Amino acid sequence: MVVDVTQFQAETDQRIAVSTIRADNKVRSIDRPVALPAVEESVLAWVLKCEELGVCITGELIRKQASATCDQMNVPVSQRPAFSKGWLYKFQVKHGLTSKLQHGEAASVSPALVAEGRQQMKAATSGYSAGNIFNMDETAFFFCLSPHRSITRHRQPGTKKSNKRITVALTTNADGTDVVDPLFIATAARPRCFNGVAASDLGFNYMYSKKGWMTGGLFNTYLLQMNQRMLAEDRKVLLLVDNAPPHRSDDESLTNIKVKMLPKNTTAHLQPQDAGIIASFKAKVKQRQL
Repeated sequence: MVVDVTQFQAETDQRIAVSTIRADNKVRSIDRPVALPAVEESVLAWVLKCEELGVCITGELIRKQASATCDQMNVPVSQRPAFSKGWLYKFQVKHGLTSKLQHGEAASVSPALVAEGRQQMKAATSGYSAGNIFNMDETAFFFCLSPHRSITRHRQPGTKKSNKRITVALTTNADGTDVVDPLFIATAARPRCFNGVAASDLGFNYMYSKKGWMTGGLFNTYLLQMNQRMLAEDRKVLLLVDNAPPHRSDDESLTNIKVKMLPKNTTAHLQPQDAGIIASFKAKVKQRQL
């Protein structure tokens, strides 16, 4: 028996009207924003250029730049994405872009000045082995500062942060084989926590000043201590320091140490201690505090 399919569909009310199919296709063919690779590539190039120049940009700026790029390329409004936060998220994920906190002042220095400074340092260190090239830098250590993040189920109100601090001077050589004992500088001549015992008897180097900062007098005392050690070891060494007023010294009084200041305004790029040594020291101290 031959079954008439058309008749069967009509009898079972399963016939699909041509008008219905056309209506469905019309809904699916509504104009939607199309992919705009040229616009996206232009926006990405702009973001990378800003990164190269050290310009801080936000997600809102990227969205506005995308819209402005569409204007420049005469992209019809009907074909433009909404450039919403969702679009921004996908754009960042696709191109590996994340929001990062800017650190330091390195972007404020001219690349030409940095390049010149590198050449000066190369010339200054050329006559020394890596083991005899030392670098010293000071850092503020807020020893009572509590963490600013907490693992909790709900947002917690913050508390006033302690501003108690000491200055720590760290000195190491270029190949990492010699680490000079850190110098701790605070404001008290005889801190109560020492319990009347001298810092040298407690096993560390301690000095003090009115504000707890490095001064010219403390720096020269520190140099004389280091010079005595190098004299005993029969070593002639080079000490690189920041271009700061307290670091001015009379080289004639130092027989085994030559002090060389880093070129002015290049510390953010050329200071070796800022390359992770200070951060590592603070991280280890905080672990010991727990």
